[in-house]
Amino acid sequence: MPTDTIIVKLATRAATGAFTKLPRGAERKTEVWNALVRNAQTSQTAAVKLVEDLKAQGLVTTYESLVSPNALLIDPSGSNGKQITAAFQAPAGVAAIYDNTGTVLFGANKLGAAEWGAERVQADTGLDVFSRGMTFASLPTVPGITNGEGTPYGLDMIGAGTANAAGADGHGLVFGSIDTGADVTHEAINAGFRGRQADGALVGDYSWYSFGSQHRALPKDFDTHGTHTVGTATGRKVGVAPAAKWISVAGLQGGLDVRLKALQYMQAPVDFNGLNPKPELAPDVVGMSWWTGPKSSDAFRDSMQNLQAAGIVTTKSAGNNGDGPETISSPGQFREVIATAAVDKNGDIAQFSSRGPSPLPHTGGDPDWKPDFSAPGVDVLSSVPGNRYQTMSGTSMAQPHMAGAILDILSVYPQLTTEQLQTVLQSSSRDTGAKGRDLEFGFGIIDIPAALAVAAKLYPTTPAPITEAG
Repeated sequence: MPTDTIIVKLATRAATGAFTKLPRGAERKTEVWNALVRNAQTSQTAAVKLVEDLKAQGLVTTYESLVSPNALLIDPSGSNGKQITAAFQAPAGVAAIYDNTGTVLFGANKLGAAEWGAERVQADTGLDVFSRGMTFASLPTVPGITNGEGTPYGLDMIGAGTANAAGADGHGLVFGSIDTGADVTHEAINAGFRGRQADGALVGDYSWYSFGSQHRALPKDFDTHGTHTVGTATGRKVGVAPAAKWISVAGLQGGLDVRLKALQYMQAPVDFNGLNPKPELAPDVVGMSWWTGPKSSDAFRDSMQNLQAAGIVTTKSAGNNGDGPETISSPGQFREVIATAAVDKNGDIAQFSSRGPSPLPHTGGDPDWKPDFSAPGVDVLSSVPGNRYQTMSGTSMAQPHMAGAILDILSVYPQLTTEQLQTVLQSSSRDTGAKGRDLEFGFGIIDIPAALAVAAKLYPTTPAPITEAG
């Protein structure tokens, strides 16, 4: 459950626009991070002085400064949250104040009721469309789940095997998972952990982090969900981008504060003690199969924009809120985030998959269409702790298909700009449902070989592939 932490977001944003012209890679990630740090150092002085004064009065126990977003995380003592919120409404430069559910207490987008959950419902809710399915001790050959060689149907549906055979397999790139953690001992994902050394030793620094009582040196899955999504994105035999490396943050405990810290980690990973950030070791694609806060809140937007400025692609599950309009869950509602709907083995939209458009106010008269794309999300077979395999259903399962597809494409065309990558994906997805982009499938079901063909035609000249950092 979330704590009583109060999040004070400051209005001053770092100027990162110039760095978007740099190619993807370590230099761009570092330049953006340095700009974020400089911005926080110069703009947080008054806010830090105020929180120190409140601490001296006994109203605050602890606080923490973030650079992405430019914010303070403040833990009130006792029931002093309202006094702290009131104190920060007066100073200039405060953009918004949130409670730890993501509900806006002061500032922009003061709409909506708090929402919580993972992008699949626990089995004991009785909502079986989101429940976990069959568990296997080894890869099965079950019609409708895998083909005769034990390959999950989703990989065939989006052409992952064909793309992998052609060299588009995620090589040289890193997937960043914000989830329940990951079982690093699992046969499908062990070799892909970036912290795995040449001699087989595991090092968690800069490739793994967990918070609070869950903080430990090496990766662990505190549920099964994270191992499943990492497997679909990068796992051997079950993954879309099996040559990509992965890193993980167990960031689903707590509330908005933990999610924001997890996203900052993806901007610049840190060591076991949470120190010495290294933005050059940031991942290339970040996957999020969870939801937090009111869908109308902008609490995550700065984080998403900062990641995009650094050349880091963010993918998000569309949500499991059913077939009603404007049900895309946070933070999938932002234009900077690729939200993925779920389809079944026949390519039909899952009943539980959230529909668009984005619940955020439209801007410039241009509808904020969501979801962006669709991918397999029903009865998806992937890894779970204990060297087992299990089927799960949910847009949680669609998201890592999307992330893996992007890793495959960027491993061959690493310097596609944000706009070019969108063009490639939009032009190649299989149009399903209503003609053209719609509010169920987005642009359609992703098709990796078709995307590679579009990239080859439109952007045939590309620099040498990115060398994997670290």
